[in-house]
This record gives sequence, structure tokens and C-alpha cells, in this order.
Amino acid sequence: MKHYFVTSSQFNPYINLAYEDYMLHTLKEDECLFYLWQNHHTVVIGKNQNAYKECKVDELEATGGYLARRSSGGGAVYHDYGNLNFTFIAPKANYNLEKNLEVIIQALNWFEIHASFSGRNDIEVEGFKVSGNAFANTSTHSLHHGTLLFDVKMEDLGKYLNVSSVKLSSKGVESVRKRVKNLKEFNPHLTLESLSTSLIKAYQKVFETELITLKMDVSACDDLIQRYSSKAFRLEPFPTFEASLHKKFQFGEVILFIKTHQNIIQSAQVFTDSLIPDLKENIEDFLLHLPFKKDALLLKAIDHPHEDVLVELIHELFMS
Repeated sequence: MKHYFVTSSQFNPYINLAYEDYMLHTLKEDECLFYLWQNHHTVVIGKNQNAYKECKVDELEATGGYLARRSSGGGAVYHDYGNLNFTFIAPKANYNLEKNLEVIIQALNWFEIHASFSGRNDIEVEGFKVSGNAFANTSTHSLHHGTLLFDVKMEDLGKYLNVSSVKLSSKGVESVRKRVKNLKEFNPHLTLESLSTSLIKAYQKVFETELITLKMDVSACDDLIQRYSSKAFRLEPFPTFEASLHKKFQFGEVILFIKTHQNIIQSAQVFTDSLIPDLKENIEDFLLHLPFKKDALLLKAIDHPHEDVLVELIHELFMS
């Protein structure tokens, strides 16, 4: 069995996720991969999640951030340079989750950080979550990847993952917010370099093997990079979901309920105490049968009799 090690030279999540996907589908039956990577200012959602339910997409992207969707299930996570991501890929016959977790836990123990696996997919230290894990499979290989919160900006983690005034319901998976803590809070002398070195050392000890270092090559990943970066893959809501919004204006309150199917607004219902004639009917008629996409809605709102109201509602829907 050959065990390869790759550390990413990229900080773009679409490249990093595409490379991971490529390796998952091209490794041979006698090949394993241990992969370390980081992303710049990114929210990564699970494959079964609604982007707008989990993330303030427009606010994230307005600050130069990325919204990415991964190939595995589970909940939304925030990545920045204070987060180290790890990936284990192995043939199904050789896949061993217990050993994978032992690699992480042993690497942390060497820094006097005493971690343990908790629940379905978390690694915890003293009751605080320091790592979330997720899983995927092909017909031949299994993938286990996760995060290590080294020194993440916790204010950003909460800022971009929290949903406020817009309430969405869908058949997708919702993230469960738990108490989280950075590893540096348990050992202020820990560095990313020392943590990475410790993980490599632990892998070789646990699996009783030498890692073969590979240089990251994304030349064959162009199609996958395009897929992971495309709005259709990242942002399309689920086939059927609902959204509700309560917005206060100077003229009164507007409560909006919409239902979509295949990303098209199938019904819109407005309740308002406004005295503006036909406001309710005009908003409902405007929204009906339009795509649930911010740019399309804003373009359609131009020169509408209630353009100002519609623009505020649309921005609120996609930014809250």
C-alpha cells in the first residue's frame, strides 16, 4: 500500500475541493492520500444544504469571501488562515476511521491538548469543539475530511454563518451551532507549522508507514474547478423550499411568504398594514414565477411602481 502526502499551495476553496475530488476518483486500489490545505475567508456548506439558509452569501462575497459546497454531507463551517483542513482518502478495504481519528488526537496530545471524538463527527477538547468531520465515498475509495480550528477569527465564524431576519425552511440539512474554541487557547505556543509537522508524524506512526510527498498538480482539474466555482453548483436552492421575511418600512410593515420549486417562485403572499393602494397585490404579482435569484429579481424590479420597496425586500432576502 502506497501512502501519499500533499500539502496545498492554494488558498482558493474551489481549487482545493476540486483537487480533493480529483484524487478521490483517480487514486488506485493500492493508494492512500493524506492531504493538508487551507482556504481564504470561506464558508463551506455540505452537499445537502441550502446556501441561503446557512450563510449570508452576499455579505460574505462583498468582503472578498467565498461560498463553497463540498462533496460530503454535514453542516456549514467557516475557514480562514487560522483553520487547517485535513483529508484522508483510502481504498474501502483499507479505510479505518479509528486510525484517522487517532492521527488527529495523537498529534494534539503531543502538544498537551487532550482531545477526544464526540458524537457523530466532532473532535472536542474539554467539551469545546475544535474539529468537525465529514465523509464521502466512491465505488472504490472512502474519504474523511475535517477542520482543525487553530486560530480562527471567531467573530467572522458567527458573522457569516448566522441567519437573522429571513427564516428559510427546506429539506436540506441545517447546521447545529455548538461551543467552539481555538486550539491556541489550549496551547498558546502551538503554530500551524508545528501542527502540520505533528500530523505528518502521527500519520506515519499510526499507519506504520512512510509518507511519499507529492507536489500538488491541478492541471487535470479544470473541469472540476469550474464545477465547484459555478453558481449553479454552489448557490442553487433545493428543489422545494420556503422563505419568510418580516420588514419594517416608514409606511408600515410587510410580511412576505414565498414558496419555490426548481428555483422558481411558485407562490408569494404578502401581509401589510400599509395604506398604499395595491401594494400587496403588486408585490405578489411581481414575484410570481420569477427565478429565486437576486440579480434576476433586481433587474426585473427596475422601473416597477414599487421599485424602492422591492429592492429593499430583495436585498433583505439574500443578505440576512
